[in-house]
Amino acid sequence: MSPATVLVPSLSSPIVPDLNLLFSPDFPFEERAGEAFPVPHASGSPWSVTRVGPAGEALRDIEQEIARRFGPVPEGALPESAPGDALGAYAFSFVRPSFVSPFASQLEAIRFGEHVVPVFGLWKDVDDVTRSMAAAQLLVHRHRGLDDFVIEIDAKDDERVVVARCPRPETLGAAVAEVVASVRRSRSWLRRWFGQKPFDGSCALRIPPLDLCAIRAHEELIGKPLADGDGRRIGDARHVVRFRLGWDALPPIGPGPITLGRGDAYERPFVCNGPFLVVVLGAPPQDEVRLAAWIAAPEALEGATAGAS
Repeated sequence: MSPATVLVPSLSSPIVPDLNLLFSPDFPFEERAGEAFPVPHASGSPWSVTRVGPAGEALRDIEQEIARRFGPVPEGALPESAPGDALGAYAFSFVRPSFVSPFASQLEAIRFGEHVVPVFGLWKDVDDVTRSMAAAQLLVHRHRGLDDFVIEIDAKDDERVVVARCPRPETLGAAVAEVVASVRRSRSWLRRWFGQKPFDGSCALRIPPLDLCAIRAHEELIGKPLADGDGRRIGDARHVVRFRLGWDALPPIGPGPITLGRGDAYERPFVCNGPFLVVVLGAPPQDEVRLAAWIAAPEALEGATAGAS
C-alpha cells in the first residue's frame, strides 16, 4: 500500500494538503436507502476484477483471478480470511495506461516537495526520433503558466491520459470537471480553428512516474442486504486500486541536471513539480472517467533521492 495515498469514495472528496487521492468507479455496489444496489459499470471494466458471493469463496476466487490477470496480489491488499457465511464483495482495479511510442525518462530530474524525483516525458536533450514519435501522442488543451495547464496523452486502446496543474481546486471533482471542460472546449470548431499550438521544440513535458496502491473498506455496506436479493447481508466489502503511469518509458538517460521545475529555456513547460491531476478518460464524446488521481505527495519512488537544501 502507498501510505500517503487514500482511495476516496466519490469525486466530491475535498483535496487535502500532502495527500494523494485516488478515485475509481469500479466497485460493484453502492449503499442506498439501507440496501446494497449494483453499479452496472463495474462488472464490465476490463481493468477490474470483482467477486461477490460467500465471503470465503469470493475472496479465494478474486485472489486467483488477480494473480492470473495482473500478477502477484499487492501485500496487505486483501484480508487473510473472510467472515463466516456472510457475503463478500471484493474489487481490484489495476489501471495502467501505456503508450504506442515510449517517452524518454530521467533520474533525479525535478524537485517535488522534499524529494528529487525521476520523470518521463520530452525535453531538448531527447533524440529527434523519440521526440517526434512521442510528441505525436500529445494534445495541448491549455497552457496559462507553470501551475495552470492541461495536456492529453493518447494511450493504447481507447484510453486517454489527461495531466493537468489546476490552481487551488477545493475538491477532486472540481478539478476533474475543470479539466474535462478544457478537453471538451478543444473539440469545438472554434478551438480547432484557433486552438493551442501543438507540442513542439518550445515545450517540455516532465511527469513523475506513478505506482500507487490504496484500499477502501466500504464500511457503509457492512450488514446491508442486497437489493432484490435473498436476504443475505454483506459481511466484508473492499476495493483495491492500483495505478501505474510512465513505467513503460525508455530506460533513463541518467541523472540531472535537476531543473527544479522552472522549465528553463522553454516557452511552454508542462512540468509536474507541484500538486497535479491525472484523469484517465475513455473515448469521446462520453469522456468516461475511469480513474482520477490528485498527486500532492509523490513518495520516494524508484530512483528518487531526498531533496538537497
